[in-house]
Amino acid sequence: MRLPPVFVAIWVVLVAPAFAQQGAIEKPKLTMSVGGIMSQVDRLALAVAVQKGFFKEEGLEPEMVDAGSGTKTLQTVIGGAADVGQGSYEHTVRVQPKGVDLVAFEFFGRYAGHVLVVPKKAGESINSVKDLKGKKIGISSPGSGTHIFFGRLAERAGMKLDEFSYISVGNGPGAVASLRSGQIDALVNLDPNISEMELAGEVKILADGRTAEGMKQVYGGDYLVNSMYARAEWLKQNPNTAQALANAMWRTMKWMSTASIDDVIAIMPADYKANRDAYRHSVEANYPSFLWDGIATIDAAQRVFETIAAFEPELKGEKIDFPRTFTNEFTRRAHEKYK
Repeated sequence: MRLPPVFVAIWVVLVAPAFAQQGAIEKPKLTMSVGGIMSQVDRLALAVAVQKGFFKEEGLEPEMVDAGSGTKTLQTVIGGAADVGQGSYEHTVRVQPKGVDLVAFEFFGRYAGHVLVVPKKAGESINSVKDLKGKKIGISSPGSGTHIFFGRLAERAGMKLDEFSYISVGNGPGAVASLRSGQIDALVNLDPNISEMELAGEVKILADGRTAEGMKQVYGGDYLVNSMYARAEWLKQNPNTAQALANAMWRTMKWMSTASIDDVIAIMPADYKANRDAYRHSVEANYPSFLWDGIATIDAAQRVFETIAAFEPELKGEKIDFPRTFTNEFTRRAHEKYK
């Protein structure tokens, strides 16, 4: 179902004014749950915003809490333990049929950055997803972006999800250790983990979500991934806080779009780049994945829904009110302020 533009316009007219208030920041000290870990390269823009001091300059003191996975971040936001979640846009779509209104109000990722790899030693016998039938697949957690990425690959290969076993390994060093030790047969993960193993010659890539070609292979076109989202009620109560967050991220994207790779790496914490070669490779490989203007589209949002509905059959019959799941208003105002 494609929503007519008039419905989008109506939503902006009726709802956007609630987000358009000006004045003092309601909650300068807030908690942001990160759907993974900050050192992941798909979270690079968030790390840059912190290191450049853009949040502080916008009057904010966010406490960043690594949740380890997108599913855990979703739980903390819904439960009120976190004010804002930083994670995949898909979560806002997934929970709407359950009566939960989450709104993604700032975007910085258009590609997933997920990569499916197998050990190099298994490369001769495993050349596609079909060759993984009955194998143990390492994912960050059930229902996470890594899980959905593999599910989409399986679907496109004409296979059922239950033809594989799934092992939760997180997104940290433990994920790499699980593959190296043989606890899993394949791994879906993110950089810098993937680049570390890639440069060491340890893995063979079966699907790469860091590139436009790879994303088209998995999802079929434009997509929406990394975002900041919050409960709709929280946004109504804290519009100036949300605007400050969007301002900081827009300034980040502007800086990153003109900075060199070396400029970006230079400001990152030392522990992020302990393996400098792997980290540099990670940053370069993931640069195309950023949504530089931060503007989401209905078409991309619907593609996200089609993807997770294929993964979660109970969603297939649901009618999603997409304009309630995201807004570009904060980003557009940030554009105006920082032309």
